[in-house]
Amino acid sequence: MRKRFRSGLLALVLPVFLSVFSGCTEQVRPELDETHAKLQALQELAGAVNWDLHILDLIVKELDDGHTILPETYRLTEDGYEVSFRDGKTIVIPFGKDGVDGRQFIPVGVQDDEDGLYYWKVDGEWLLDADGNRIRAGAQDGFVPQFKVEDGFWKISVDGGVTYSELASCEEMDGMGVFRQVEQTPFGKVILTLWDGETIELSSRFPFRMSFEGAVRDTMLIAAGEMLPIPYKVNLEGETDQPVLVTSGTDGIYLSCVEAENDTTGVVKVQAPAAYADGYILLSANCGGYSALKMITFRPREITPAASFVPVRLGSGEEPKVLPYKANFEYVVKTSQDGSWLEVVSDPETGGLTFKPQPNTGDEVRICEVTVSPQDNPDYVCTTFQVIQATDSFTIQLQEDSPFTFDPETKTLSAPAEGGDGDLWITFPSALTVTVPETADWIQTALTDVDGFRRLQVHLDPVDSDAGRECSLILRLQAGAVPIGEIKVVQAGASSGN
Repeated sequence: MRKRFRSGLLALVLPVFLSVFSGCTEQVRPELDETHAKLQALQELAGAVNWDLHILDLIVKELDDGHTILPETYRLTEDGYEVSFRDGKTIVIPFGKDGVDGRQFIPVGVQDDEDGLYYWKVDGEWLLDADGNRIRAGAQDGFVPQFKVEDGFWKISVDGGVTYSELASCEEMDGMGVFRQVEQTPFGKVILTLWDGETIELSSRFPFRMSFEGAVRDTMLIAAGEMLPIPYKVNLEGETDQPVLVTSGTDGIYLSCVEAENDTTGVVKVQAPAAYADGYILLSANCGGYSALKMITFRPREITPAASFVPVRLGSGEEPKVLPYKANFEYVVKTSQDGSWLEVVSDPETGGLTFKPQPNTGDEVRICEVTVSPQDNPDYVCTTFQVIQATDSFTIQLQEDSPFTFDPETKTLSAPAEGGDGDLWITFPSALTVTVPETADWIQTALTDVDGFRRLQVHLDPVDSDAGRECSLILRLQAGAVPIGEIKVVQAGASSGN
């Protein structure tokens, strides 16, 4: 509507300016022989012109504010065609009859500039105030041009009637009709056909609106890479035999597609970029040439910790483990099917997840996967916790013929300065790995499975210096690489003799 208004705005303004002259040819001209009567009539016309420009200013205000007219509000009155806008304002568009061919007038209108604002123009030039500034049309605190007739001239004021300047001779002006036809379409548009044949549409939205289901708001939280389904509904206020088409637009950052269930309900699926960035989508419902528009902007989901995988090791008993977990959105926690031994309690207010296990009386390590998902998108996983509960039913024993010694209480392996080889037998029920520090190049290990046992073969190089050395070997589960314990290795110096 705005584009059509702009293209025909000058054509609208000029007939508005001249609408007050519509009776001039047929009613005022017979009285022109009377100078006093002529002057009085022109002064009355000047007052009508000022009122018409005031109406034009109101129309510009409505367009600048993005207001559309209400459907079924068009009606013909004695003063013109009345339309009501959605903000509650009612405007009467004046009308007149065709003017006399060959008559000229000085054009007065408005035009929008690069800043998107409307300014008054006279005879194709910007209308300037006393300081040389352009005069806004539709401005809340601006002046509307005012006219008066004095000394045989039309005069214009741009300062609210304080001062006037000559614009044109009264003999140069005559009336022309404004609208040849004003009609309303079945869907509430008002089509104005002007005296020069150009049309202007004052459109209204079809009587429906869009809404989102559940906890959806105009601003949504989303994570990088998340696919977020947003249910929508088109609320019709009346009946129509026209189809309702819902489409989605994108800013190039967020991708979206609509999966409609029927004319009025469906889901718009939004795909966030791999690296989070602010953005938006537009959802539009169209029916019979009218539309309802919704914009959704996005902000990031904030999670602490932000890791996508957090292994949590528990003892074999009932002692709970508490981890900090804060989020700026409502979330739900789920456990895997084999997690009946584990209870997870969330406390969004304090920001924590408490893992409460039952005692592990078996010989196997128990593993449960815990996922955290947004309440508004339960199929999307924000964080995965792999909760592993150890068992106490395992031992570490040193083979008898080894040159080393082993303390099972402190899990310390001691070796002489000359080094050597030794085997540690571990009765742990699950597959393990061993991690050796990169700086301990003097120690080599190999971990194998033999008849249900874990054999850890350890080789130590001789010590060349008088100082001893030590390191720790970390035992981990193959599943999740979660550490279950460590073996401390201590080797004596060359001067110690043992």
